[in-house]
Amino acid sequence: MHEIRNETVQRVDYDPKRMLQSGIPVILALMAFLVSAGYIAYRMLSSYNYNKRWQDYDECGI
Repeated sequence: MHEIRNETVQRVDYDPKRMLQSGIPVILALMAFLVSAGYIAYRMLSSYNYNKRWQDYDECGI
């Protein structure tokens, strides 16, 4: 088996404040991505429904 010497292992204490500070940008970036993806999906569905609604009138030449 491999043996890990204590000199090579860096001990990191649990610091909730540091974890929160490093996690906030990740959470904000994820939220920005989800909001933009939702907006794009909404615009695509809205455009599709609009074109579907007026499809009959496009065929008759009005």
